[in-house]
Amino acid sequence: MSHPQESPVLFCPFCRESFEGRTECPEHELTLIPIDKLPRQPEGPLEGVTFFADPRLGRGAVLIGATLVLLGFLAPFVRARALAASALEVAIDGAGNLWFTPGVAIVLLWILWRRRSRSAMRAARVAVFGLAAGGALPLAYTVRRIGLVAQAESANVEWLWGLWLMVAGLLVAVLGGLCLGGRPVLGAD
Repeated sequence: MSHPQESPVLFCPFCRESFEGRTECPEHELTLIPIDKLPRQPEGPLEGVTFFADPRLGRGAVLIGATLVLLGFLAPFVRARALAASALEVAIDGAGNLWFTPGVAIVLLWILWRRRSRSAMRAARVAVFGLAAGGALPLAYTVRRIGLVAQAESANVEWLWGLWLMVAGLLVAVLGGLCLGGRPVLGAD
């Protein structure tokens, strides 16, 4: 049994439309070619992300910064008189303002969750920058207050790696806020 000769599907090199049984594009009057001979088209710029933790478009620095702040909040924060405490314990024991620092990290993660297009991320640059910079204020205030109390009681205070992790996280988030959505603010738009 012989099958009738099927005509190959060919494509217009300009509009990339497919045609069967033709050799020329009816709209552009160009010779049709097989799919493997079509010229490749460069991919356009990325306009959005679908995955929350996608680090592209400047999201990675904000994501890492917020995560470092949350980890630092749970890590050893301060040691005085052979007692070590995390920032969580210090916040529970009376430094209520310290809750704002992990709160900022949670809000930064929420911004990344809600804003996934390039333009929405660029619109949030100032908010991310301000939140991350503002998250350092309660941290600095608490460090100052603990230092003053320790000085009044002639106690030695040792700042542990949880503090430095939160400071680094806030700094990374501040810098990440400048690049959120793509090219840096200072560069060119």
